[in-house]
Amino acid sequence: MGLFDRFKAKPKAIPQTEPERLENFPEMLTVKLLFQKKPILNVVDILNELRLYFDEVENNINLDTIEALVFSFPNIRVDLLDANGPAQCAVFVPKNDPPKIDIDETALQQNWHWSEANEVAKKCSYELLITDLLTRTLDYKRRLAMYMNFLVALIKITRPDVIYSVCGQKLINPEQLLKNWEDEDRPILDCLCNVRLYNITGSKPGLLMDTVGLNAIGLPDFQIRFSNFESNEIANLLWNYAYYIYDRGDIIENGNTMEGIEKGSRWRCQRTISPIQPERMIVNVMPE
Repeated sequence: MGLFDRFKAKPKAIPQTEPERLENFPEMLTVKLLFQKKPILNVVDILNELRLYFDEVENNINLDTIEALVFSFPNIRVDLLDANGPAQCAVFVPKNDPPKIDIDETALQQNWHWSEANEVAKKCSYELLITDLLTRTLDYKRRLAMYMNFLVALIKITRPDVIYSVCGQKLINPEQLLKNWEDEDRPILDCLCNVRLYNITGSKPGLLMDTVGLNAIGLPDFQIRFSNFESNEIANLLWNYAYYIYDRGDIIENGNTMEGIEKGSRWRCQRTISPIQPERMIVNVMPE
């Protein structure tokens, strides 16, 4: 050791900072209504149906001159960067010639709730695209309720053969959705969210189930990797988690636990990026 080594300046300690909290940010809510026959849009009928769900609704768009119908809700105000305006929802009418339906392959593989979904969807040649506009800063519960009421009204008037939830990556039976919507405990997440199942190969083979769609309203999705449980048990658990976080908000932190399959069991949670598309933040729930 050199004579002066003992007098060398000691390295300064670098303060440890908390890792950035992973979050999802709201996205546009998107559903496609699929039809075997070309749909007819009657603005008066749509407005009359919407007024059953909204105190105020406005529409000043002429379908003959534009490819979208935009409806505004003056009672639902949205704060923008430098203004305040009404929330809006839109119906876009694709002008494809010949008509073409584009459905993501994942949506054709994850319809455990409706066995005839693919067969019915393949018969469809026309679509309407239903989105919300200027709504991402709304409280997520108010936003989703507004969008779903708008969607239900459109379904009642246009009578599609299939509902394609782009956010939830699944196909939905319109009659079943309308029936569920009339229930006292209406399943608010059924159109937004889906539970998917995948086989995992490699050094640790098994099954993986996740939710998809909660990310569109800024909430985490969930994932569970397992090999010693029934798929239906895990699917029901994931739906319970989805409704829990919808009710409570984005409150689950790294190291928190959730009750597992067995009553009283505690499964540890970790916020991470999903290994399966779409890329989004998920809560990875790890069985004991």
